[in-house]
Amino acid sequence: MKPIKEIQYFEKLLETPENDLVKQAVAAGRHAIGYNCFSVPEPLLEVGPFFGVRMRAPQVASTEDANYYLGAYLCSYSRSILQAMLEGQYRFLDGMVFTVSCVHIARAGQHEGILGLDKQKDPFVYHVIEMPRKEFEPSTEEAVARIRRVADDMAEKFDADMSDGALCAAIAKHNEFTRLLKEISDFRLLDNPPITGTEWHTVYVATKTAPHDLLVEPLQNLKAALESRKPDRAVQPRVMVMGSTLDNPAFTKLIEDQGCRVVADRYCFGSLPGMEQIPEEGDPYENLIRHYLATTECPRMMEQSEGRFDYAAKLLHDYRANGVIFETMKFCDLWGYEAVLNLRRIKEAGVPVVRIEREYQLTGEGQFATRVQAFVESLAAKGLY
Repeated sequence: MKPIKEIQYFEKLLETPENDLVKQAVAAGRHAIGYNCFSVPEPLLEVGPFFGVRMRAPQVASTEDANYYLGAYLCSYSRSILQAMLEGQYRFLDGMVFTVSCVHIARAGQHEGILGLDKQKDPFVYHVIEMPRKEFEPSTEEAVARIRRVADDMAEKFDADMSDGALCAAIAKHNEFTRLLKEISDFRLLDNPPITGTEWHTVYVATKTAPHDLLVEPLQNLKAALESRKPDRAVQPRVMVMGSTLDNPAFTKLIEDQGCRVVADRYCFGSLPGMEQIPEEGDPYENLIRHYLATTECPRMMEQSEGRFDYAAKLLHDYRANGVIFETMKFCDLWGYEAVLNLRRIKEAGVPVVRIEREYQLTGEGQFATRVQAFVESLAAKGLY
């Protein structure tokens, strides 16, 4: 398909953490709060003058400094995030909220405090919070109390309204935003989508890097452009990508360059899940915790392994995927364990699957491409599309 300028707008937003929309918002007196994981409730960071920025490291080429503090055997995402902070790429932030989603990212977040990076600005919101590893009433109640403490800190340090009413309004706006996102995402369900997997990956990651209200018009323009765009009708296998944190669309492009379409993204930083509606009636803080615990597909929720496989199977059916590329980041304990369980189940279900181990940065492109190309050729040999 011919490139469209609407996609180029989102590509530019991914070049640096402090992109043009972030600069615009900060110049207007708004406060950016960095976060690391799906389990941090986004609407909490979207109340009033605040906006969330999910932590990435697009400009980090080496993690030499971070390796000194974290060691070389933690995942390269956690090391890259700390490296980006050490290099000052996130100095525009007015706060950080990390969840202990895994030991690796917890250590990266804790070092932000140990090294005094939270002291570079005053005031500064800084929290590393525990989140439940299963849906259990006492732990759920404690999680609600934890995010209330985060909200209280935001209110006190920036004289902001973090009341239940203000959070309810933020949830309503968040739901409206995700409805628009889903309308664009649903193009991928078509036999010949007018948007590639690389383009969707670019758009979705970009929505995590800037204030949502500033992204509404660009998304509406993109939707209109896609409705009139002539799709590529070449016969290609449809694949679903599963696995570890993947916030660089260059990986998706490398996959699609081997002659396939990425139609579903079941990985950290992917949109499945990520576009579900949050309940708007009742206690908003409780609604957030229960919603994120119910929708998370993170392997940290150990007792939900069967449910995660069922969800993946539903995606395979809904998006008519012919195979699965299961990517895992090197040293990622959680997804490494998940791969052992799911690869067997996927194969038993008769779905072709290949596992590829990688680093956070795009390296070893030749080997990566060769593995994907061989997989795509095997789908063709089996006549699966």
